Amino acid sequence: MTTARELGEAVKHFRTSAGMTQVDAADALGVGQPYLSSLEAGKFGRALTHVLRLLGLVGCEVIVRPRTPLRAAENAIDLNHRRALA
Repeated sequence: MTTARELGEAVKHFRTSAGMTQVDAADALGVGQPYLSSLEAGKFGRALTHVLRLLGLVGCEVIVRPRTPLRAAENAIDLNHRRALA
């Protein structure tokens, strides 16, 4: 991926694939849902935009892929544990 917007789309794709709502994810991260929504819209700020452009300039790209299924399951268990404590 070469743009902040593509990264935001990937974040949203993997969040929804994990069955998490924006509220769930925001709570787990300790941020507000509107902030998470802005990230998913690709609004990361100028620094990330410049880094992605620089990587493209030197012939590189950022690749987002899921971790192993075991690690994804551990994250889901951790989220459920946090919900139980709330």
